[in-house]
Amino acid sequence: MNYLTTGNALRVLHKVNPELTLVSISPARAAFTNVVRVLECHSSSGNTLRLVVKLLTDDPNNAVRRASAEFHGLRLARAHGIPAPEPLYLDVTGELLGVPGLLTRMVDGHQIVAPENITEWAEMIADVLLKIHAIRPNADDRVHLYSGNEQGLYFLDGDKREKIASHPLSDRIYDAVSELRPGIERSLAVFIHMDYWPGNLLWRDGRISAVLDWDSAAYGDPALDVANFRMEMYLRGIKLAADIFLNRYEAKSGSRVHNLGFWELACAVRPLPDSAKWTPASREMGNAEATGDRANTDYYEFVENAIRRGYEGM
Repeated sequence: MNYLTTGNALRVLHKVNPELTLVSISPARAAFTNVVRVLECHSSSGNTLRLVVKLLTDDPNNAVRRASAEFHGLRLARAHGIPAPEPLYLDVTGELLGVPGLLTRMVDGHQIVAPENITEWAEMIADVLLKIHAIRPNADDRVHLYSGNEQGLYFLDGDKREKIASHPLSDRIYDAVSELRPGIERSLAVFIHMDYWPGNLLWRDGRISAVLDWDSAAYGDPALDVANFRMEMYLRGIKLAADIFLNRYEAKSGSRVHNLGFWELACAVRPLPDSAKWTPASREMGNAEATGDRANTDYYEFVENAIRRGYEGM
């Protein structure tokens, strides 16, 4: 299916800048869920400009909400100096693009999922997350963002438990989350990304040039982002980075991350019932250490540590 026709692309370009000429449309690299296309354009002066169209196709029932969250999340991030693409146009209804989506300016960079220096890499990633968590969304911001704490526990509603029951750890995770939930500490609601992992980070000249994919942008417990990143490290063959990242985050923030075990368990539901489901994407991005067997083994370790951490009040 051609999600972005030439006509759609021309209409949104005309809305942003009628003087732009469309040269080509090409798929973006390493876009694994939603449809992402790169538009190469020429300005009236002959300069080349690259823009990105993101169509929220992965979750059609929530596409309007997610497109809005991404657009406003990008605005909020950039307003506070977070490296992120510049949002240019929001088509919240899909009137121009065919489905809800947005247009942004392209940021140069590449993903790094197999770092040469794991310590430096993980610490720089922690530093950027701390800057994101330093943002306090106001009431107007929150209208456009998700409630992260509610989203983080999405699996407690509906039939999600039945769908992942085939995994041996699913019942242990659900039972632990249910038991621990009443005792989690209240935390200051901060700006959170909700899908913070190396695939959503671009690097250029040894620095992070952009944080991508804000379609789950939210306000809530910062431990959600920390927990998700740590889980991703275990499932993508670089679990050594999980503790380096956490140690840096806590050292720079001056305090431990509260509710971490609880949110690690909540995040651990995301890949189920197949704890190795993300391995192909990691290998496609250049991480030869990511294997199915390793992901399955490390997933068990991650869950056991999260349960222990949760019941110890950490």
